[in-house]
Amino acid sequence: MASPITIIKNDKLLFEATNIQEAARFLEEHLNTSKYKFYDSIERGYVYSIPYNFKGDEYRFVAPEEVAANRRQELEESDHKNARRIWLVSNNPEEFELARAYSECETLEWKRSRNFENGDILFLYVSGNVQQVCFKVEIIQGIVPPNEVKYNKMFWKDLKKFEESKGGKWTRFRFLDKVDTPELSLTKLREYGLKSNVQGPLKLNGELRDYIMSFFEKDLTEGYYPDEVHDNLEEGMRKTVMVNIYERNPIARKRCMDHYGVQCQICDLNFEDTYGEVGKDFIHVHHIIPLHEIQQGYIVDPINDLIPVCPNCHAMLHRKENGEYLTIEQLKERIISNRKLLQIKGNLVI
Repeated sequence: MASPITIIKNDKLLFEATNIQEAARFLEEHLNTSKYKFYDSIERGYVYSIPYNFKGDEYRFVAPEEVAANRRQELEESDHKNARRIWLVSNNPEEFELARAYSECETLEWKRSRNFENGDILFLYVSGNVQQVCFKVEIIQGIVPPNEVKYNKMFWKDLKKFEESKGGKWTRFRFLDKVDTPELSLTKLREYGLKSNVQGPLKLNGELRDYIMSFFEKDLTEGYYPDEVHDNLEEGMRKTVMVNIYERNPIARKRCMDHYGVQCQICDLNFEDTYGEVGKDFIHVHHIIPLHEIQQGYIVDPINDLIPVCPNCHAMLHRKENGEYLTIEQLKERIISNRKLLQIKGNLVI
């Protein structure tokens, strides 16, 4: 079945094609280049929203959402060459201050040690005393022209390595996310399939890829209930919000839900009962212990430390009242009290 492709150039509509072949033929004429050069770029473009850059212009390709989702599934299940590639890459903090770069930069040049392409995802493992995956980045320029490379000397701790790094090919990525959890330590990575130490870039797949990715997949509502916000931020530096990683740990979440079920333990809302099939198995998980009370070496107990709650109750648990967070029991009592009050006023709709 033909899938319509819309071509956008520099944020302006350029052409609407009935299928990928017509889109490629149009670009062949528009850019005076062989159409066969564009098939992969168009497919990766509409499937993963990856732009194609040509002589200073940016081209984007858009297809119906369902078409893009189906094709993405086909590409990834068959390990097609156009499937977005996921890499595990090592950083030595004694040579390069990646954490500082994350705080001060949106994008960064990186020595090209593999054939990274636009849209590739890199998970950056920090070695040394850290020894865990900390950053998720996306390649936005596979090869940076030599005259455009920013060597970012200010982040290099080992100046000898800095001088040695000059020359060769460089790539550019943008920072997407940062997490800090022992669940992404070298020991844990080995439990999920890592065969050796993290050295050269490793293309990820299977269980190890899925495990790492799960810690960086953000809930769209998480910004409404951060556990802790840093108040003292230097001017111009990235604002960071520490969201409780335990609430996003897929293993802990599953064990918690297996024990309690998927009904909100505060207001009793069950999404499947209320919304039907679309709400099946949907629930948030709240970490009961405040972040500031967690000590180094803490291991989450999915039964005693986590509890399933709906997004509304979850948001209320992460809001302060008179400088303090409400407990589970306090929020339950608040709901019961307000429901009774509404009944008395005759405003409760059943």
